[in-house]
Amino acid sequence: MPRTDRANIQSVIAEIGNLQRMSELDIKKFAQEDGLADRVVQAIGTASLKPTQLRKVFHTLKGIQQKVKQQPDDPFDSTDLLKLMPTLAYAVGRELIPKEFYQLLREVFAPSRLQTNADFLRAFDFVEAILAYHKYRS
Repeated sequence: MPRTDRANIQSVIAEIGNLQRMSELDIKKFAQEDGLADRVVQAIGTASLKPTQLRKVFHTLKGIQQKVKQQPDDPFDSTDLLKLMPTLAYAVGRELIPKEFYQLLREVFAPSRLQTNADFLRAFDFVEAILAYHKYRS
């Protein structure tokens, strides 16, 4: 598996780790070119993060997003996200996704950061931006 820019990806992981909740993440910090999402893609590289694996993760998240949007006043239910984490760990074990990407998603989707639907929706937007920059950079 190609090497990643560990320092750059670890700085993004640390920045996410410093947030109390994902809704605190400013859209401008991750959506702009050379923002956090683009830095993730540049650090990991498009070769080590397979588009198929990224789409699988995104597809699962899209399903959760649709549930959240249908019931915006309900408390956020992290059950589906918890089921996603072993799938991601398995993908790391099979070298389908880089370990650093898994570590990033663990921070982004940490239950303590996803207390409300708004928190999940911001996390979803962040992953969607990663997907977009991955396509742009590949």
